[in-house]
Amino acid sequence: MKQKKIVITGGTGFIGSNIADRLKKVHDVTIFDLKKPVANGLKFLKGNINEYNDVKNCLQGFDIVIHLAASLGVINTEENPVSTLDTNIFGTRNVLEACRVNKIKKIIFSSSSEIYGEPIKTPIEEKDGPIPITMYGISKLAAEEYIKSYSKNFGLKYTIFRLFNVYGDQQEIAWVIPEFVTKAIKNKDIMIHGDGTQIRAFSHVSDVVKAFEFGLEKGDDEIINIGNNAEPISIKELANKIIRISKSKSKIKFIPFKESKRNRNEIIVRIPSVEKAKKILGFKPTVSLDTGLEKVIKYRKDKN
Repeated sequence: MKQKKIVITGGTGFIGSNIADRLKKVHDVTIFDLKKPVANGLKFLKGNINEYNDVKNCLQGFDIVIHLAASLGVINTEENPVSTLDTNIFGTRNVLEACRVNKIKKIIFSSSSEIYGEPIKTPIEEKDGPIPITMYGISKLAAEEYIKSYSKNFGLKYTIFRLFNVYGDQQEIAWVIPEFVTKAIKNKDIMIHGDGTQIRAFSHVSDVVKAFEFGLEKGDDEIINIGNNAEPISIKELANKIIRISKSKSKIKFIPFKESKRNRNEIIVRIPSVEKAKKILGFKPTVSLDTGLEKVIKYRKDKN
């Protein structure tokens, strides 16, 4: 693969840092973010995607932008709708305009399964109509539309990845798997919102990173689901699995939705079709849920 000059917005985050660590082995990788990356061997440009001049001045001389910078999380974005719109929609517009002005050839965008809302059927295919029911999903769908518009009007190539429930070692504790694992290794109660029957299909970050690497060469002007649909699991079953693997004494307790911050807009089933990813990218997830959880448990135990 020919070396490319790549800039990753939000590259110090969980997914971005994993992508950077992999791509830097072959490519010239620069991080554009508000905070400096921990990893060595990476160039760094400090800036805010909400400030157009920051973006325009920093995103110069690159072949590809991997755009990850965003306001994340359903609860956070519901509680902070204005900043979510600023960052996820208008921040993306700033990145796109910088691509146009600086003649960058391609953008790879990290979208979300949240854009589908509650699916009519599973597994969810890319052709299934997006009906987002959360501010996060709405903002990601709007960003997708901006990207397609810039492609149509200015010839900017794009690949949009709709990511499904990514997890891994360094993920922040606010997300379900690191939260459950942290509670389990401390033998504390694991709290589940609702009755725990919500179904998810979790994707280990090392598999997701491969998709972004494939996207450097393939998938132009495509929207592609990225996930692992081999082992759909309910949230209650996930908690029990983590307790078993970690040999924890934790108990599971349930928070009724009416008493929970997640009482609105909770999607019950989320399972992707990854057939398009297999066909176009050659993508095939390889990390089983047990193996991925074992990695997270070891990481959290070592950290504590």
